[in-house]
Amino acid sequence: MIEAIFQIQLDKEKKIPLYQQLVEHMIELITQGHLLPDSKLPPIRKLAQGLQVNTVTIVAAYKFLEQKQMVYSRQGSGTFVSPLPIEAVPEPVVQGSLYRFHIGNGFENAINFATTSLPHSLFPVEEFKKAFNQVLEKEQGGAFRYTDSMGYSPLRQQLCRYLSSCYGIKTTADAVQIISGAQQGIDILSKAMVQYGDIVFVETPTFYGAIGAFLSRGAKLIEIPLESDGMKIEVLEDYLKIYHPKFIYMMAYFQTPTGISYSIEKKRQLLELAERYDTYIIEEDDFYDFYYTKEIPIPLKALDYKNRVIYIKSFSKILMPGLRMGLMVLPKKIQQGVLEAKYTTDISTSGFIQRAMEVYLEENHWEKHGRVMRSFGSNKYRRTLSFAKKYLGNQVSYLLPKGGISLWISLPKGILAENFSTRLLEKNVIVTPGSQFELTPKDLQYIRINFAGLDDDKIQVGLKRMGETLTAMIEECIE
Repeated sequence: MIEAIFQIQLDKEKKIPLYQQLVEHMIELITQGHLLPDSKLPPIRKLAQGLQVNTVTIVAAYKFLEQKQMVYSRQGSGTFVSPLPIEAVPEPVVQGSLYRFHIGNGFENAINFATTSLPHSLFPVEEFKKAFNQVLEKEQGGAFRYTDSMGYSPLRQQLCRYLSSCYGIKTTADAVQIISGAQQGIDILSKAMVQYGDIVFVETPTFYGAIGAFLSRGAKLIEIPLESDGMKIEVLEDYLKIYHPKFIYMMAYFQTPTGISYSIEKKRQLLELAERYDTYIIEEDDFYDFYYTKEIPIPLKALDYKNRVIYIKSFSKILMPGLRMGLMVLPKKIQQGVLEAKYTTDISTSGFIQRAMEVYLEENHWEKHGRVMRSFGSNKYRRTLSFAKKYLGNQVSYLLPKGGISLWISLPKGILAENFSTRLLEKNVIVTPGSQFELTPKDLQYIRINFAGLDDDKIQVGLKRMGETLTAMIEECIE
């Protein structure tokens, strides 16, 4: 592809400057896809020799293209093709909800590896029943009155103690915003901070719920590739120079859908870059409580000495989905805008639920319940790995996340995830193809399976059917 640059014909007889002619040709090559995003352009001297022009011409052309965001420079490495100028970033099609709708009818009794729901038997029903009764006895009808839009003050104070003791996040009650689940938090942040055409960086692949919220506000989304220990920092910094995003959306532990956790080095680099390029980071915590080693997760927010991180925590997975409870820890500069967005969304999260939550935390049920959930998840995780090893063998590869409730599985070359998922539906097994977590579906060989909501025998049967289907498809490819 790069060879196409050396075939450019420049006309020295034209009145149009040579550098401008070169710019026009290169823009055409970039927009038509002949020069791929992030591909390295020829060195200045080499291209000047190839086109038989002065090096000044090449320097002028590269500088002009950089001003137009068509290329970017990396110190000591050269000049590279930008992903796209922002006005040319296409509107993505998010397919996740379409897939779930497609499988929603007629598969009620299927082995469903797509659901993230946990067994109802794990929910702390008795503890919350006591908390509800205590609130009702103490406050009578007053238990149902509105609370402040930021949330019930005693609960916010209690949550500050919880965040400090469990995860090392030091904050104050006036920085804590109570929300009705993590998804509402993302919606409110989008409403408060995003204007049409603003740039938002997301990991790729990423959670489709967040994508939908950002797109609903007219944001332009730029994907940052993931490595085994977090975002590819070199690409992130290059894109920060080009696009100046409103914020970066990420999950530091057990990322959806890959299960990747960030290294301490990557977390520090993220914070340094956010400060250097004056942007915020949205850190979503859905699964940090599900860690299966002695090493307790250290959220990005716990390292946030510059107050660049907006931390969102959901209690839906670890407690009960129907509670619709979560929190945000907000930098001071954006607190008022978020508070106004929360008020115009639903005034406040249920005051009764907030009061009950405060009692529940005060009675110290949280630590005990957390241990129960981690023990349950850890057992499911180990058994799922055992069944995967037995029935899938070396045909697939997957990360060992050591936490969370899912596995991100890479299928063999030539086996497309969409086809594999469709074949499994015929065997009454539901998995999620990786394309459901992409802006522009391209993870053709990945599937995600959630194991926490299934009995062990169903996990075993489901993985056995996966192995049988995979073997059959591989044999078909050979034939």
